[in-house]
Amino acid sequence: MTVGRRIPKYRHYKPKNLGVVRIEGNEHYLGKYDSAASWEKYHRLIAEWISRDGTPETNSRPTDERRQLSISQVMLKYLTFARNYYVRD
Repeated sequence: MTVGRRIPKYRHYKPKNLGVVRIEGNEHYLGKYDSAASWEKYHRLIAEWISRDGTPETNSRPTDERRQLSISQVMLKYLTFARNYYVRD
């Protein structure tokens, strides 16, 4: 885990009486507040978060493998799309 990072707290979402934890800006609803199942899910999520050293989970490729487009290429692709999509009936 990164130095200085706090472990996200188990919290109570009162409107629906659910346990909730915010990890990397995402709310994870854990089930009925203070139930054994919700605490189990909380500990599992925290263990996964710690195993990643408290870093966000990424499913994308690294930036060096991504195809780099210039602004003019993006604009050209959009104009081509717009001409075909926004046609008069």
